[in-house]
Amino acid sequence: MAIGSKRWFGLSGLVVLALFAGACGKQAQPPAAAAAPGSDTQYCDFKGGPENAVVKVVAYYPGGHEETLALVKSLMETFPGQVSTEIVDWRRPEGLKRRDDDGFSCGTVAINGKNAFDLTEDGKQVKVLFVRRVDGEWTAEDLLAAVKQELAAAQQN
Repeated sequence: MAIGSKRWFGLSGLVVLALFAGACGKQAQPPAAAAAPGSDTQYCDFKGGPENAVVKVVAYYPGGHEETLALVKSLMETFPGQVSTEIVDWRRPEGLKRRDDDGFSCGTVAINGKNAFDLTEDGKQVKVLFVRRVDGEWTAEDLLAAVKQELAAAQQN
């Protein structure tokens, strides 16, 4: 292999690492199209379910995660009267500020303010982190289990 090709691999590897490192950085800015007045951007903000729900699920996403957002919204049907859901589109400046103020730095689903849960799976304790999209770091079954766990905890109090 020629020295030039090693240098290219090294440089391209650094570029790839930089892209991955910055993909969900806390300082990420909303895309220019989202901030432009008069833009035809379709935002995904949503709020539904009872205000006094014992479980509040908030999804922080910049759009483009339709399967994840539909799953979050479906929680209101799965747990009627017990779960409220909200989607915060962080392409809007106020959505980005809320995501950051709530302590998150990437697409995430927070259940009663937290996105990390210890769940029992096949008789074993597993740590599940609700970041990025469904079927990436976590599954629909994980989300249902975490919501059930929060509902059970609320009933004990």
